[in-house]
Amino acid sequence: MSISGKRPLLTSALAMVCIIIYAVSLILGAGRILVNSNRRGILAEKEFNDILDSASSAAILGFTSRSYQEVIQDAIMESETILGIIISGSNGEFGFERQYGSVINWVGNSPRFRTGFGIAKNPYFQAIRIEGQRNTTVQAIYSTLDYDFLIRVLRDTLIIILVVVALAIITLVVENKLKVKSVPFVLPASEPETRPQGSPWKEHSYPKGLYSPRGIGWESYTKERLESELHRCAASEEDLIFIVMENRGAKFGEESYRKLAAEGVNFFTERDLVFERGKQGLSLIIPTLSFEKGFMKCEKFRKHIRSTLTDASGAPPDLCIGLSSRAGRLVEAERVMLEASEALAKALKEKNPQNPIVAFKSDPKKYREFINRIENSY
Repeated sequence: MSISGKRPLLTSALAMVCIIIYAVSLILGAGRILVNSNRRGILAEKEFNDILDSASSAAILGFTSRSYQEVIQDAIMESETILGIIISGSNGEFGFERQYGSVINWVGNSPRFRTGFGIAKNPYFQAIRIEGQRNTTVQAIYSTLDYDFLIRVLRDTLIIILVVVALAIITLVVENKLKVKSVPFVLPASEPETRPQGSPWKEHSYPKGLYSPRGIGWESYTKERLESELHRCAASEEDLIFIVMENRGAKFGEESYRKLAAEGVNFFTERDLVFERGKQGLSLIIPTLSFEKGFMKCEKFRKHIRSTLTDASGAPPDLCIGLSSRAGRLVEAERVMLEASEALAKALKEKNPQNPIVAFKSDPKKYREFINRIENSY
């Protein structure tokens, strides 16, 4: 066998080795980054829980006082992953950042988390109990990448790739000098960097902060807040009603919908207990209000809306309302929401416009008997 026949085979084998080394270095680099990112996710959850403890225990200094804010800011700076904190309470919302202007945008007096490369898409969210405050929540955003570690991984990967490139170039030069016919070796092109697109938790659909751009709570927060209020009312043996409403006629214009939401806040309850429901509806949680008084307030509210607003057709809104209540029951939020939704569906189907409000009223005694029968059957 001639030497000229062996050299192309050697060149091809060397090219294959270079390709394998190149691919393995990229895979190992990506794996190291992924493992580090997962570790930071676990660490971020632990640090978030530590900050929750600090936010609760430091309330003795005076909620939102300067001393309290310094405690929260120090907790962020001492963490490794937490970039920003938003604390929402009945007195307003407060934002804290590791570096000012890095992860929080202010819309009026309301802080909103930014999205970006290396920042977690889903902030942590947890309600905490603060004496003298109601419905206090803490949100935290954290970094998924350790940039110092990322630079080290890129440096190590680049060194390996440069060695591979140098080896490939030397092989081509030797092959050319010896005038051996072979298929030219071409370095594999790296794939373009891609980022996740089209996620339902980005831009406008992602709940940023306590309130939506319409000035009321995000729909996705309804169940969790209702669960919290039900437990609180059950502990103090107070009633609670849950209301859902929607227009039977033409849709609301955006301005009319915002006015409807504002009227709901002013007429029924506080802003943090009013939530979007779909694109045109509202959900309201009203603690300490009895079933009978709640029904009467719904009637008054409907008359008020018909006299002050118009829908997209220019006519007075034909507002339909569904209502359910705790009524002395130890009941879950999902059940109350289902009852109110079914009541609203019935109101929307009613052909008689004199029955625009449908209320689901349970018998507490029969409900407890029903629950006992279920428990005894297991």
